[in-house]
Amino acid sequence: MNVVDWLWSVPGHRFVPLFDADSALVVRTFESGAEKRRLLCRAEEMEDAVVEMVESGLAEEAWEGLLYVMGWGGTSNFQPLYVGKAERRGKKGELSANLARIRTNRHMFARWGNGLAYHIGDLSQALFEFEGYQKPQPKYRRWAARLFESHNPPRLKEVVVLYLAPWRADSIGPSGLSVSLPEAEKEVIALASTHSPTTLLNSDGR
Repeated sequence: MNVVDWLWSVPGHRFVPLFDADSALVVRTFESGAEKRRLLCRAEEMEDAVVEMVESGLAEEAWEGLLYVMGWGGTSNFQPLYVGKAERRGKKGELSANLARIRTNRHMFARWGNGLAYHIGDLSQALFEFEGYQKPQPKYRRWAARLFESHNPPRLKEVVVLYLAPWRADSIGPSGLSVSLPEAEKEVIALASTHSPTTLLNSDGR
């Protein structure tokens, strides 16, 4: 199955801009904390979609978390760039800190948080080279090179969008079988690597 066709078939999915960018594709930024780290701004529409999907999902016993795909293009020509997940449960079986207090937890924010070890924080560090407990990670240097035409100002090559889909215990993966969220992620990465072999940013199945 074509990965794009499958993505649009998942019930309850959302498709939103990822970054708060102007008409020239320059992403707005802000300074955070005493260190005044320069961080990229998420689009308000993206934040609203994540909050709504997480809060409604947590009210369902069968909800396992959300699947996300960052990419370029619209519904007819979507090109996946990165596939990931935010699971409901952490390693100890409790509610994941990534999803707890989702309205106020901007540090983690379903893996798209402003902190280091989270997508927006790590991508911002790769772009703006601020100090942290870790150096800019090679993974996010690859993201920066793929997504941005320039770093200062942070100008995108194209509009970056985010696909979000709620995942439940009975959800059907690309294989046509009912699979868990981690299994679905692996299936989608495999399909996306065939669909977009030169642009997909996942490596080693992650």
